[in-house]
Amino acid sequence: MHNILLLAFEYMKIGAVAIGGGYTVIPFLYYLVEKYNWFNVSEITQMIAVSNLTPGPIGINMATFVGVKVGGALGSLFTTIAFMIPSVIIICCLAKFLKKNKENKYINHVMYGLRPAAVALIGVAGLKIMNTTFFHFEKFKTSHNFFDIISLKAFILLAVFTLIGLKLKKNPMILIVMAIVLGCFIRI
Repeated sequence: MHNILLLAFEYMKIGAVAIGGGYTVIPFLYYLVEKYNWFNVSEITQMIAVSNLTPGPIGINMATFVGVKVGGALGSLFTTIAFMIPSVIIICCLAKFLKKNKENKYINHVMYGLRPAAVALIGVAGLKIMNTTFFHFEKFKTSHNFFDIISLKAFILLAVFTLIGLKLKKNPMILIVMAIVLGCFIRI
């Protein structure tokens, strides 16, 4: 129960500062790995994949996933609720405040400044995911084979999925299904 309450507290803090959407939660997952070791870095990629494939907001799905991992069903309930509480409180207060001050240029400047911070958090998360997905430094250390540093298959799949994703702007589900099917046959 101690771990569940501690995880809920951590997720309440994360929920209070996860500005910009679910992907901004990813850097905090790495923080939890370093601080508590409740899960490992490779599991973060799995959490992101499962959170993207399941209905609902990605941040909440990841909170639920981590909660199950650390404390089972009770952990998922506590973690999910703890993650949502700050958002509900903050958005209710902000919505009222922004409605009253929608013409205030200083408020608009603050909102404009928050956008790059959210993009930066998502970018850092993307780089960390790339590092665990595409680069295999540990494998290189043992083999000393230059081609073991980078997963060529992963880079090719990234390029293919990016091109397909740009073409299928209206239906990303096709890309997800393709990734699942290819994942069944290709081991990176």
